[in-house]
Amino acid sequence: MKLRTGLILALSLGLGTTACASSGGGAGAAAAGPTAGPTAAPTPGAKVLAQGERPRHTGNTRAAEKALKQAREAAGDAEAQPFYQQALDAANAAIAEDARNPLAYRLAGEAHLGLKQYKEAGEAFDKAVDLRPIYQIELEPIREKTWINLYQEAAPAVNAGDYDKAITLFEDANAIYDERPEVMITLGQVYAQKREHDKALANLRKALEIINSDKIEDMDSATVELWHQQAKEIPVTIAQVLADAGRFEEAAAQFEKLAESDPQNIMFLRNLAALLIRMEKQDSAFAVYDRMLAHPDLGARDYYAIGVGFYQASAFKRAADAFKGAATKSVKDRDALEMWARSLQLDSLYDAVPPVAKRWIELDPNNRNAHLILAQAVNQLGDEEAARQQVQAIQALKVTVDNLQMRRRASGGAEVIGDVTNQTLEPGATVTLGFTFYDDAGNAIGTQAQQVRVAAKGTPVSFTVEFNSSDPVGGYGYTVMIS
Repeated sequence: MKLRTGLILALSLGLGTTACASSGGGAGAAAAGPTAGPTAAPTPGAKVLAQGERPRHTGNTRAAEKALKQAREAAGDAEAQPFYQQALDAANAAIAEDARNPLAYRLAGEAHLGLKQYKEAGEAFDKAVDLRPIYQIELEPIREKTWINLYQEAAPAVNAGDYDKAITLFEDANAIYDERPEVMITLGQVYAQKREHDKALANLRKALEIINSDKIEDMDSATVELWHQQAKEIPVTIAQVLADAGRFEEAAAQFEKLAESDPQNIMFLRNLAALLIRMEKQDSAFAVYDRMLAHPDLGARDYYAIGVGFYQASAFKRAADAFKGAATKSVKDRDALEMWARSLQLDSLYDAVPPVAKRWIELDPNNRNAHLILAQAVNQLGDEEAARQQVQAIQALKVTVDNLQMRRRASGGAEVIGDVTNQTLEPGATVTLGFTFYDDAGNAIGTQAQQVRVAAKGTPVSFTVEFNSSDPVGGYGYTVMIS
C-alpha cells in the first residue's frame, strides 16, 4: 500500500518552519517546537478568542520552564529526556497545587511532547486551551507541525507494509492534532487493510466531517482543492469497508447513494448489484443489472461482472448473454468464454455451445472441463463421433490445467493463477506453460513462460504468472511443452 501522493505533495510544497512562539502569561519560555509555514492552516488570530483564566507563575511553573529550556539546549535527545521528565514533574506539581492554572497544563503538554507522549500532550494542551482559549493561537501551529513530522515519519512504514508501526505514529499524530483529515484518511485505509473495520470507518467519517466543516475556510486554495478531491473518494472507501465487514445493508445503501449522485459510474452499480446478490435480493439486483445494461459504454469487465451476478442467481440464459457481451468486447477473454460456455450448457442451449467451447479450447487446450462440456453438447446434438473425439482428447492429456483466473491490473499487465495436475507423467517432470496476452481486439501484446514441476499423478500444483506491461490486458491463452 502506498500513501496518497496528495498529502505528500501538500507537505512538500511549503509546510516549513518559522520562528518559535513564546509561552503565555509573560513567561518568556520558548515553545515546544516550530510553527507550521505559510501553507499550513492559519492560526485563529482573526477570530475573537477569550482570554480565559490568567496564567499564574509559581515555583513549580518556573522549575518546569527552566527544565524545558535545559532540554531544548541539550546536545541530543538522550541528554534532553531527563530535563523533559523534570519539567513534567514540576508541571504536574503546579497542576496539583492549582488545577485552574492554564500555564501548568501548557507546560505539561510541552514536557509530554518532548517525551514523545503525544496522547498525553494533546490532552494537556486541550485542557490549557479550555481554560485559556487565547492559547490556541500559539499552540495550534506547534501541534500541527508535530502532526506533520509524525506523518512524514510514518510514510516509509506504510510504503514498506509495516502497518503496526505506521498505525502507532498516525494515532500519535491524531492525538496531538485532529483538525486535519489527511492522516485520518490514510489511517482509515491502513485499518481497512488490516480489516479493523470500525477503526477504519471512524477515521474516514471524522475526516469527511472535517472537510465538510468550517475548517476548510481556513485553508489555502491548494489544500482546499486537495480536500475536495479526497472528499469524493472517502464515501467510496466507506462503502467498500462496510462491504468487507459484512455490513451489506449499510454498504448497499452507501453504493445506492453514490450511484444516484453519479449515474454514469458503472462501478457503483456493479458493487451495488453484487451486494444485493449476496443479500439474496435477486429482483433488486436484476433491476440494477438492467440499469447497467442500458448504459451505452459498457466494457468487457462490466459485462463479465453482470454475467457473474446472473450466474450466481442461476439465471443462466441472462448470464450467457452477459458473458457473450464480455467475449465480444474482448475477443480472447478466456475467462469470459469459459463462463459463457458453462452458462449455455446449464441452460441446455446445446446448439450454441460448440462454437464457444472451441474458442475456449483454442486458448485453454489442456482444460479437461472445456473438452468435457463440448463433448456433452455435441452428444446431446446427436454427433457421437465428435463426442468421442473430445473424450479421446481428454484421455490424451498428460497434464491438465485447471482453475485458471486472470486478475487485471489497473495500470496495465495482469496476473494469472491456476493449477497443473499430473495425469500420466513421472513426478518431478517439468512442464512449461507459454502464456500469450492479448488486448481487447485480440492482438498479442506480450508473452510470459511459466515452468511447473509436477507432483504425483492426480495432485494439482498451483502457479502464478506475472505479466508486467503498461498495456491493459483483454485476454490470454497458453501452450504446453513437456520436457
